[in-house]
Amino acid sequence: MAAEAPDPKTLGSWEDAFQYPIATVRGMERQLRNDIESNREKLRSLVGASYRDLLGTADSIVEMDGQMQKVEAYLAKMGMRCNNRLLEKKAANLRAWDNGVKSKARERYAFASQLAVLRSCPEAISRLLRRRGSVLLAAKALVISRLLHKKLSQRTDPPPYLEVLRNRLATLRRKLLSRIDGRFQSLDSSESALVEAMCASSLVTSSSPTDVLRHFQHVRQSAISELGQRHDDNEGVFKSFRLVVQTLRDCKVIFPGQLARALEELKRIPLLQASDLQTLQGLSLDIHQRWLGEDINSFIPYVRHDDLQKSEASRILKQWAKQAFTSFLRDLGKKVNSVEDPAVIVHLRQKMLTLCFSSQRHSAGVNTFEVLDGIRDAFNYRFQNLIHYYSADLSKVASAIETLLEDWESSVSDARPSLWKGVSASINTASGGKALREALSIRAFGRTEQVRTVLAAYTAWLDSIRGLELVVKEMEEKRWAEDVDSIDDVDDILENKQLQLNEDDPHLLRETLRNELQQNVQKLREAMQYHVESLEDDHNDTASRKAVFLLRVWREITNQLPATCPNSESEADFILLLHVQVSRHALFAPFTRCRQRITRALHHNKLQARILWEGEPQLPVLPSPLAFRFLHDLVKAMIGCGVDIWTPQATRILKHQVREALAPVMSKLPEEEAQVNGHSGEDRGVRDENETPQSPEDANPQTAENGNNQEEKKDVTQQPEEAQNPNGNISSAQPGPWKEVVRDMKIQRLFDLLYIQNALRIEEPSSSQQDDFDSVQSSIMKSLELPDRHVERLRTDAEGYWKRTELLFALLK
Repeated sequence: MAAEAPDPKTLGSWEDAFQYPIATVRGMERQLRNDIESNREKLRSLVGASYRDLLGTADSIVEMDGQMQKVEAYLAKMGMRCNNRLLEKKAANLRAWDNGVKSKARERYAFASQLAVLRSCPEAISRLLRRRGSVLLAAKALVISRLLHKKLSQRTDPPPYLEVLRNRLATLRRKLLSRIDGRFQSLDSSESALVEAMCASSLVTSSSPTDVLRHFQHVRQSAISELGQRHDDNEGVFKSFRLVVQTLRDCKVIFPGQLARALEELKRIPLLQASDLQTLQGLSLDIHQRWLGEDINSFIPYVRHDDLQKSEASRILKQWAKQAFTSFLRDLGKKVNSVEDPAVIVHLRQKMLTLCFSSQRHSAGVNTFEVLDGIRDAFNYRFQNLIHYYSADLSKVASAIETLLEDWESSVSDARPSLWKGVSASINTASGGKALREALSIRAFGRTEQVRTVLAAYTAWLDSIRGLELVVKEMEEKRWAEDVDSIDDVDDILENKQLQLNEDDPHLLRETLRNELQQNVQKLREAMQYHVESLEDDHNDTASRKAVFLLRVWREITNQLPATCPNSESEADFILLLHVQVSRHALFAPFTRCRQRITRALHHNKLQARILWEGEPQLPVLPSPLAFRFLHDLVKAMIGCGVDIWTPQATRILKHQVREALAPVMSKLPEEEAQVNGHSGEDRGVRDENETPQSPEDANPQTAENGNNQEEKKDVTQQPEEAQNPNGNISSAQPGPWKEVVRDMKIQRLFDLLYIQNALRIEEPSSSQQDDFDSVQSSIMKSLELPDRHVERLRTDAEGYWKRTELLFALLK
């Protein structure tokens, strides 16, 4: 096998190749020939690819040579024509043309362009204001128009209508400033819109940032006052508060940083080179700008942008915030004082305090506690005024009572419908039992037309007071944390104010309401006391009916006193006087008839009820007719006064009066010694009738006697013939039987007293003491000398009969 052929590139010379075998040498030959052929192809392709580039380069060189020759030819010609004498001649000719022709044309062109731009500026400004465009662009156009007007007015022959343009520009200036103030007043203005409006204001009025800040705060203050003084909208006061808080936020953000940068941007380039002014429709600055003059084209507004420091802005803002909140609280107080409905006021209070809590994060530098206290004071003051106003309306009730008492008509004022007459026939129950219940309450509680008149006035007053109580309760139950859950930085305020808002303020209003109610109820009590005292010396029927009216009115009032009104027992004095007055009236007629019956009974020589006695020995088991009739008449008189007025206190007073009045009358008994030829019975009867009456109402006995003639006649016709002795003597009676008759009368009288005593039993500690009524019983018992068992039997029988008949006299229970 032949050795591997070496690489020809590694051979040092051709002689080294022949050191190998022939086959190897031939292999190296073939390899060399292949490499030569390969390199030839590569060289041929490389030369062919660059050939076209070489041709293009050659063409460019040829073209450049031609152009260089032309340039050299032109330069040679220019050198031939540029000599000093020729150039000087041409420069002199150009100067002469400019002085003679072009200067006059430039002056005409400048005047025309300036006048055209000046006439176009008002139209452009009006269009911007009408379309609510940029106020800053309008301000720039106004500044350019002022410059043009000033320049044209300095001409020797100013246009005649230049004054008209000046007036129109002044009007547009006022409108633009008004539009800027409108941007300042709006709650919806963004920061960029406010900055643009401030820059426009600074351009128009040549104001510094300090002046702009003060003007902005002044405009906001005016807007706050205007919103707070609206009387037709409760939302105005909330918008006013939002505007105060928004002003604080805007001032902190805009002054001095943003405004200073915006003003500095205005001074960066001449005013006419601003892109928005260049494209403003109607000015055609692309045509007229080069003829306006260098002073106008290069005008840069001189506005100080760095005269307001941050410390100074904070100081001015704090001063304004104090004045703004003071003004707001004053307007809030006026607004709240114009509201009459307590429910509306408490709604305003809740909404305002919630708004205050939610806005306090933007009120840094302002004492939020003072603002909250001011809001609380405004609402508390109004609540206290309403409490005083509504509480004072109780005087209308006193006026109604006084009017009814002065215009009293007995046949109308005390007309009380019966409980059982006309109830079912005249009441419509189609809508339920409400009408029936009202009708029954009117009849059961004696609510006459006059009582209902007073009750209507009192109910209206009571509704207003209960509305105030509900408002105070709602203030106590309000939880402010529920309305400010989304606020992270009010915890410190809620922690300090929750107690005041939910406890201190309601407690203050409740105490105010309590004091006002106590004062006005006391005034009503004094008025009632005056009316009662005026009736005290009047014992006629009208006075007693007025007393019943006053009792019913006072009962309705005391039963429906507001929950806040403190209970007081001081009215018991005049209530006692009224009960005495009514009890005296109720007792007068029954007592008069009872006294007359007792007087007539003294004429009899026989006890008619003796045959009804039972037992061994025989003792009475029934009261006499005069005792039973007396109680019946007394209850009937009580019903006539009104069932509803007989309270336990009134019944006790009546029982005291009955016991006091009956004691001297029931003590009168016939004498045991019979006068055969005398006039014992009739003389006693005449003496009894001529004696001074013992009842409190006996000062006018004729009224009852005239009113009860028919009943007296009835009693007389029922007397036995033995009692109707025309001579008035008892000559036929023997001393022995007469003593028995007298003894029987005493026993019957004792039973009547025991029976009446059950009816007049008084359940009170003082009732254990003996009065005249008890003394009469003791006197009769002593004169009869009955055994204790007989007395006890009489007591038991009297008590048993009372238990069987007490329902007939239920009012005495």
